[in-house]
Amino acid sequence: MSMLYFAVPTVALLVVIGLAASAALLAVLLHFASRGRERAVRRVLLAAIAVWALGLAVAVLPAAPQPDPSIPTGTFNWVPFLAHQERDLGVEMVANLGLFAPLGLMLAFYWRRFAVPKTTALVLGLSVCVETTQLLLRNNRASDITDIITNTAGGFAAALIGWTLVSAVRHRRTTDESAAQESLRQR
Repeated sequence: MSMLYFAVPTVALLVVIGLAASAALLAVLLHFASRGRERAVRRVLLAAIAVWALGLAVAVLPAAPQPDPSIPTGTFNWVPFLAHQERDLGVEMVANLGLFAPLGLMLAFYWRRFAVPKTTALVLGLSVCVETTQLLLRNNRASDITDIITNTAGGFAAALIGWTLVSAVRHRRTTDESAAQESLRQR
């Protein structure tokens, strides 16, 4: 059985699909959050995080069709952006930025306090786990500090955006509820 190989790297394709799904998910979560339906938000998050985790495993664990020529199999590249100096990896860089962005957005809805630092720490830990697993599996995947940096940066940026949106929705809902209560009192 031959392995499918896409002109656009599979990971990049999965990330684009994931980001499009994340935009739709974000709209659903904002809708529920704006109406104070926290239970619905939690249910949607539970299902969405499970789907994201499955997508992550599919994207990063199978063997690559060809080894990364810049990093010998079974080694870890500790020099940030080394492979990017040797060849153009723009698509891979964008893919790594987007890989943990959906999780960053989702966790902004889950954690009420310190969502951005907690999400950033979790994404950093998960990214280290992914790179370590790829190193141990020796599956033609490059284990690289650049991936950890870009994954963490993408998760951080998405968490910051998500936290900003959640805060705005919660503030608006609180303001609307206060105004409604004040209106009732004045009657």
